[in-house]
Amino acid sequence: MFRKGVLMMVASSLLFSVMSALVRGMPQVNSYTMAVVRFGVGVVSVATLCAVGLGDIRWNNWRWIVARGVSGGIAVVMFFWCIQHIGLAKATLFSYTYVIFAALFAVPILGERIKPVHWACIAVAMTGIALLCDVQRLTIQTGDLVAVGCGLLSGFAIVCVTKCRSTDSSANIFWSQCLFGLAVVAWPAARAWTCPTAAQWAMLLVIALFATAGQLLMTHAYKFTGATHGSLLSQLSPILGTAIGYFCFKEPLGPTFFAGAALILLSCCYLSFNPVSRAVEEAADLEE
Repeated sequence: MFRKGVLMMVASSLLFSVMSALVRGMPQVNSYTMAVVRFGVGVVSVATLCAVGLGDIRWNNWRWIVARGVSGGIAVVMFFWCIQHIGLAKATLFSYTYVIFAALFAVPILGERIKPVHWACIAVAMTGIALLCDVQRLTIQTGDLVAVGCGLLSGFAIVCVTKCRSTDSSANIFWSQCLFGLAVVAWPAARAWTCPTAAQWAMLLVIALFATAGQLLMTHAYKFTGATHGSLLSQLSPILGTAIGYFCFKEPLGPTFFAGAALILLSCCYLSFNPVSRAVEEAADLEE
């Protein structure tokens, strides 16, 4: 069963990586339009599962369901935007910093205590983020700030999942992200709307289907791998994203990028093996 979980997690990472590469390869379609299709397919997918008796759309913890849906939805839009504006490698790596921010949000929201070694680990990760933002040159690009915000919102969404897990199913939590994400992005998407071509519509559907399939595979895989091994295996996504960005899109990645990436990934590895709290660790199986 563990091997099955590993294979599913690898497949999930591949799906997310291909999805991200497709987003990177469609600069002519804005991130709002991509998000609308992504969320729309997610809503329809969950509704279909419920219609055939494989789930039940019912929310109990409304406060945190809404918070999770809005924060997670905005984070997805920001992730798509960052892929198109700062590159696949940096956007994927910044997105993965949700592990660090989730640990920080767990203190005030979940009442958890962070040990000194965890604070040191977080400081190392923040140093890595600073290197990726080129703060040593005393300049920070807007795209980098948006990417950090994406990781921060994703971390908050993780903690919201923790608050909802005891009262709501994973399908309902995922559905909230798609539904509220769709509501958040509808207005800016309408204002910036340019009708995609037939070929672009096909690619948008592939992006949405890959994202949904990757999400479902990852959620199911955690049942076999456990949270610790699953979190480590999920690091394939930023590694694959970096490789695709460098080799396929010729993104310029210098020594500073690799130094920052190493610090972030090492910190995430440590937090995966030594989570701040059991609650944050368990929440990982519901996120992308």
